[in-house]
Parts: sequence; C-alpha cells; structure tokens
Amino acid sequence: MKRITILATDNTVASGIIGFLDVFSFCNTYWRRVNPQAGQDLFECQVVSSHGGDILTNQGIKVPAVGLNAPSDILHSDAVILASAMVTNKSEFQNYLHDFEPLFEPLRLFAASGKPLAAYCSGTLILAASGLLDGREATTVWWLNEMFQRHFARVNLRMDKLVVSDGHLHTAGATTSNMSLALHLVHILVGEQLASQMAKILLIDPNRQSQQPFMTMELMTSSHKDEVIWNVQQWMQHHLTEPLLLDDIADKFALGKRTLIRRFKKALNETPASYVQRLRVDEAKRLLETTSLGLEEVVTRVGYEDVSSFRKLFIQLTSLTPRAYRQRFNTQQYEFDNDNCCEAELH
Repeated sequence: MKRITILATDNTVASGIIGFLDVFSFCNTYWRRVNPQAGQDLFECQVVSSHGGDILTNQGIKVPAVGLNAPSDILHSDAVILASAMVTNKSEFQNYLHDFEPLFEPLRLFAASGKPLAAYCSGTLILAASGLLDGREATTVWWLNEMFQRHFARVNLRMDKLVVSDGHLHTAGATTSNMSLALHLVHILVGEQLASQMAKILLIDPNRQSQQPFMTMELMTSSHKDEVIWNVQQWMQHHLTEPLLLDDIADKFALGKRTLIRRFKKALNETPASYVQRLRVDEAKRLLETTSLGLEEVVTRVGYEDVSSFRKLFIQLTSLTPRAYRQRFNTQQYEFDNDNCCEAELH
C-alpha cells in the first residue's frame, strides 16, 4: 500500500484536495475490481493540516484532517502533495505562507527522503518559498506567473508545461491540473498501465501537456508600482493596430529609450517588444474565440502584416496553431468553409 499525505491549511481550494482523494479512491475501486483477491487497497490517503485539526476550505467546507505527532512522522508517506489555497495577490500569499509555516519542517524532512513531492497551483509558491525548488525546473499557476518570478528568481519556471518534474519534485499549473498531477503520481508509484486506465475512466486527457493555450493577460497579476509603465501598458493595449515603435513610445511618455526598457523590465520582467507581442497574441486569441474572421483579417486587426510570422509567434506563445486554437476555444461554434478557414491559405 502507498501512503499519500496531503499538506493543507485553512482556505484551501476544496476541489484540489477532493480531486486527489477521488483519483486515488477510484484507483482503489478499480484495483479491487480487477484483483478480487487483493488483500488491501493500493492507496491510503490522509490530509495533514498546519494546525492539527480539520480544515475549512475557501468555500467553508470542512475536510477531515489530522496533525503530525512529530515532524518525522511524515517519513512514513510514499508521496506528499501540497494543497493549494485561494491566492490571487501578494497579501493572500503572505497569509497562506504564514498559515503553512508549521509544516515547513516536515516538508523539508520529506524532501530529503527523495520520495515524490508534488505541488500544484498556489502550492507551488509554498514549495518555492521553502527553497526546495532553487536551481530546478518547475511550473506554477499561470496567472501568478509574474509574482512567482519576482519572488523566486532562482527557480527555472516552465510556463509552457502543465506538469514539470525535476528529480523527485513535481509541480503543476492551476487547480484542475491536479488531475494530471494525480495521474502522474499514479504512474510513478504504481505504473503506466493503471495511470492510463484512470485517464480513461475519469476522462482526463493524458495529452493535455501545456497550459499556454489557457493563458490570458487580462487576469495576470501584476504587482509593480511604476505608474508610468502602467500608463504605457494601458496605451499599448488601446493602440495595437499601430506600429508601436519603441522610439515613438519613449517620446510619447517623455522617457529615453534605454530608460523605458530598463523600467519596463524592472516592472514586468520583460521588454516592451515582448509585451506587445503577447498583447497582440492575446487579442488574436479573443478574435479566434468569438468571431468567424479569417486569419489574415485577425492578423491585420492586431497590428501585424505578415501572416506567416504571426502564425509562428502564435504557436510559440500558445503551443497551438491558430486553427487548432479556434477549434478548441471558439464559443460560437462557427462553421468554416475552406475559403474562410483561418489557415487554409497557409498550406
């Protein structure tokens, strides 16, 4: 039997914990069905809280939890998972970090064992705050990406991946990525065959490997306090169809070009040029989701002229072609003929 420990605090997102418990419970049910003579379950799960008692989720749902008699008790686990809490800004993260503090000692003890240690969504920030991710690859919830990079620069963040493994440390993106992370742990602890069966039983897409298609700049948290750069961001947003040359932007906001680049990078951890590219791709995504416009028209509306180069940029930032993106996310269910299909002219 494999013992799974989920470390949690009050304000935990309920679906995150329950999702893991459900996956491992279904594994047990399936195991007993195909192995009627099995004497025990595959998995035993427990939730361990930072205060030693039941936890209240962000929705006020009580989840049974226990405490550890001693930090070393965690070493009886075969895998440990950090549950995510409701975090949308720096202040909420500081509260989460404070609440989690009693669990840092057992967390570090378990990390030294070399057994699987996993985190998803805001739990990845806790793992980073422990220092265990320093010098390693990881991913996090996409809309806290900027805050993560600002506070944990020693972590090599891979936002193109849904689940990232670096040695025995495993991280995943936003809340529902916990299902992919759960399958990943099943694969590690039991084997590929069971993980594959669970993917089919629970309708979890095993090929959902990137969170890039789901990212939107509208919801990304930015914590900088540079009012001028904030005004530059807003102006860029409303002038995407224009050339947006760096010299012109610097002149408009009475900044030297080097000063603009320096302040922009300090505030947003990227150059003005890369920010504009992401703005334009974000707007293209919106148009592909909500209109029947062909790709040439979409490209024109976001300020590009070269369809081919924009298509390459779109793939780089979303992991999908414009056509594939439209097929997955278009909410209007438009029917496209070959003349209007957003990539037909490119083949």
